[in-house]
Amino acid sequence: MSDKSTKNIMIGILICLIVIALKPVPSFQPEFPSSIDVLAGESVVQLGENRIAIVDNSLNSGMHGEVFVLEFSEDKKTFDLIGRYNYIDFFHNPQNYPLGK
Repeated sequence: MSDKSTKNIMIGILICLIVIALKPVPSFQPEFPSSIDVLAGESVVQLGENRIAIVDNSLNSGMHGEVFVLEFSEDKKTFDLIGRYNYIDFFHNPQNYPLGK
């Protein structure tokens, strides 16, 4: 009887292991940014608790070098644009961007 019980338990464990092995792997869906569709050539960088920057670094884009800084509004549940900068222009014309001001 003990031998039969052990055999049944081992078969049950084997069936469980097979089910676990054949179970599909869950796909990872990043929580952030869930509502922003990021196309190729763009990056989203989290700057703080409620701030993100979207950087366009695609060479064929008409907005190459643009950085959009957005802040999440808890009241409206939307992102508000708080700044737009061009880092390419900064490197080509640094005299237009005095440091420390």
